[in-house]
Amino acid sequence: QHYFIQSNLRNMSKSFQPVKKEGYFSRVECAVLSPNQDNILLSTNFCKKYLLSIKDSILSSNLSGVQVNGSSNKKINGYSECNGTYALATNSGICICNWDDITTSNLSIDSDTTFYSTAWISEKIIAGGDDGTVIEIDGNTGKKEGEFIAHTGSVNAVRTRDENTFLSAGYDGVCRLWDTRTRQVVQQFTPSSWQQAKRSQLGTHLTCMDVWDDWVVCGGGPNLSLWYLKEDSGIALLDMGDTIPSVVKFMGDTIVAAGNSPYLLHWALSGKLKYKVTSKLDCVRDIAVNTKSRDQTMLLAVGSPAEVNVFLDLGYLSHTVPFLE
Repeated sequence: QHYFIQSNLRNMSKSFQPVKKEGYFSRVECAVLSPNQDNILLSTNFCKKYLLSIKDSILSSNLSGVQVNGSSNKKINGYSECNGTYALATNSGICICNWDDITTSNLSIDSDTTFYSTAWISEKIIAGGDDGTVIEIDGNTGKKEGEFIAHTGSVNAVRTRDENTFLSAGYDGVCRLWDTRTRQVVQQFTPSSWQQAKRSQLGTHLTCMDVWDDWVVCGGGPNLSLWYLKEDSGIALLDMGDTIPSVVKFMGDTIVAAGNSPYLLHWALSGKLKYKVTSKLDCVRDIAVNTKSRDQTMLLAVGSPAEVNVFLDLGYLSHTVPFLE
């Protein structure tokens, strides 16, 4: 029997209650690594947050290491971290905090906007939300300093390219490169316009994106594709079949992606598929890699059902760690 801790705000007491039907419908939306990457915080669609030790819980599959935090109305959809300071994109604003306060901090930007993604650019934070704007926040004061009218529809991903530029990808199917000094679009491209990536039956929207130097990978309705900014063209198709990607990451010279299927796919920058690994998840919402950890380096995949799939090697699934009934 596994338990979760639910805060009682009236008397501030804590009581253990069994996870019942909620467990069957729970999925993990976001996996947040601690600064030293020895711990991981998992945020679910029910706004619950679960703290696991990489060594004591993940590696050993020992659920006694799970600490379940008090309930909150903040669902973490994405995050970025800079020198131990976190910018959390939530369903009700942006939270700027350190790791020790990550489950209890108040919102720095309280908003009706649901935010999906944040990124640090110098000492500023950029955050994309469901109203089509990207806001700029002072990372020290937490004050909003401006905004970019970025997309028609939600901004599903923002990523920093360098100290002056960032990229945004939106539901309108466009990926844009912005200069923070002028607040203008420097470059843009539409993956669905590239015939090789086009999947008309799935739409034109973009759900995820990542950047590494001048390389950009993005996808959604269009198939995942790799673009080179200096040439403003699609370089390689990363075929996912009918899977709509929810997460994609550069890992050195490898690209890793997953979505609404059990598969994790790994490509070389040439577009050659290196691995296609089947997880125990029905869909994958997020992946995390603890490259800084003093212990075993691993890739962790989370989604639905609410469990952690552990890959000690990119080519195979090592084990799973369920933490809800």
